[in-house]
Amino acid sequence: MTMDIFDGLHYRTLLGEHVVVGDQHLAHHYFLDDCNITLGFATDGFAPFKKQKHTTWILLVFNYNLPPDKCFQKDNILCVGIIPGPKKPHDADLFIYPLMQELLKLSTGVSAYDALSCSIFALRAYLITAFGDIPAISMLMHMKGHNALHPCQMCGIQGICILDLRNKMLYVPLSHCNYPTPTDVIEYHPERLPLQEHNGFMVQAEAVESMRTEKQ
Repeated sequence: MTMDIFDGLHYRTLLGEHVVVGDQHLAHHYFLDDCNITLGFATDGFAPFKKQKHTTWILLVFNYNLPPDKCFQKDNILCVGIIPGPKKPHDADLFIYPLMQELLKLSTGVSAYDALSCSIFALRAYLITAFGDIPAISMLMHMKGHNALHPCQMCGIQGICILDLRNKMLYVPLSHCNYPTPTDVIEYHPERLPLQEHNGFMVQAEAVESMRTEKQ
């Protein structure tokens, strides 16, 4: 049985709920109108030149109302912006902010013309997912990234230092048995990794926000 974004828990949880924009609960509900559009957002960095010293980040929007075999085709992908580089942006929110403003308007509803019924209706679209590789998600969520102590946005697996003390890179083996310094976990089981949860992310974010200095 083939499953897609509409079988996901997040989408099914939103069904029947009032649309929320900021602190305001609007009168209409998510996805109760046949004209509602379901959107996804993704970003990724690439090197436009051969030397690969410069990177550019592309901002993409996908329309999940299209059939699964068509919504990711090149002609149906919406390129809504490009962050020119030459390096990974320090604060991607500055570049994504205009898109977020447009999405908030679409959540509220914008006037559109229905050519079949010759009438005006409220067109609404909802962004329900954002995705990308670890560098992209770490940029969107203001995480440290793939060389962090806990590099994965999906699970809480802990990285360890390479034995060469001059090298500060971390790696994340499933087994820590041969690592000389004791760690909290001796071995991770691939089918039972400690999954991240939304509440945990929020606690960590609040802790970071409460720090008074950049070093902290």
